[in-house]
Amino acid sequence: MPFRVIRREYADQYLENVIVAFAVTLLGIRLFLELTGYPQIGGGGLHIAHAIWGGLFLMVAALLALLFRNHTLLTLSSVLTGVGWAFFIDEVGKFITADNDYFFRPAAPLIYLTFLALWFIATRIPWGDDFHAQIYHVLDRFEEVIEASVDPDDLRMIKERLVQLSQDRQDSVTDELARALLHFVEREDIRTREDQPSRLSRLWGRTRRSVDGYLTSSQARRTGFPLALALYGSVLLLNLGAHLLALWRPQWAVILLAGLDVNPLSSPANTFLFGLMNALRIVVVLHLWIAALRLRSGRSSGWQIAHRGLVLSVIAADVIAFYFSQFSAATIAVVDVVLLNAVNHVRHYLSRETARQGEAPALLD
Repeated sequence: MPFRVIRREYADQYLENVIVAFAVTLLGIRLFLELTGYPQIGGGGLHIAHAIWGGLFLMVAALLALLFRNHTLLTLSSVLTGVGWAFFIDEVGKFITADNDYFFRPAAPLIYLTFLALWFIATRIPWGDDFHAQIYHVLDRFEEVIEASVDPDDLRMIKERLVQLSQDRQDSVTDELARALLHFVEREDIRTREDQPSRLSRLWGRTRRSVDGYLTSSQARRTGFPLALALYGSVLLLNLGAHLLALWRPQWAVILLAGLDVNPLSSPANTFLFGLMNALRIVVVLHLWIAALRLRSGRSSGWQIAHRGLVLSVIAADVIAFYFSQFSAATIAVVDVVLLNAVNHVRHYLSRETARQGEAPALLD
């Protein structure tokens, strides 16, 4: 049998859990240590580093995924993976320095790069869903059918998938399997989960539908997004102005650069990196303003321009910002990622709408 890489049915959810758990845990660790004065667990010459806890969480996550196939436990495994990786990678400064320097300044951008790697896997690597992958996905869904916990809507979706698969005529074995599974789920005695979702689930569902409805509305596309991009660009410009003024008037640097953890004027290399970061920010601001103007005038090219500017900020300017501002740079990085995801969501929505109308599809990421 040829080797195939088949993604799980809920792969997108699992990756999202890993990323969110990683980001929340890492920022929580740094905030806790800052507020408590960096306490040490242990005594008598012993120090239990939190990388140990990270390894423990990763081990539990791996065992859950290896030993069980239940969707709930796989969800827990994905969360623990993000938590464990955060505990482990937070101490990367100790691992790459001879003097075990936890506060090694390049550690923050290195940690941020691991976040970008996870995000790249989740959003950029294509997931092939061929005929065999669809069969695997349906079989995964049968766990809920067997346990009589399948949602009626999910059961209807399983039937629709099996009807399509039985009509694809890929090969005799898989065709027969699809027809046999379809015959099974059409039994009248299949029990479904009829209970109502929890109040929290209903609230989350309504919130997601409301946010999605607003982001794709004409009001958001013509007013909300242009305003958000223009305001964010203006905030970046104010911060940029203070940085450039500090480079022009070094005697004011103590005041203007008080929020930075690394003095950009302390060495030629730091000054070069600081200048590069601000040059990138200038390009980002121009992209945001141009995108805002074009979207306000109803020109769809604004989405592509906003996408390019935000990508440049996320993968380049923010990396350098983590070196100078350390983890306080997470504020800008979070705004960049949220805005970029919102812009991409609208671009995909517009592309689907264009394709549905029979026109040439718009460019995707």
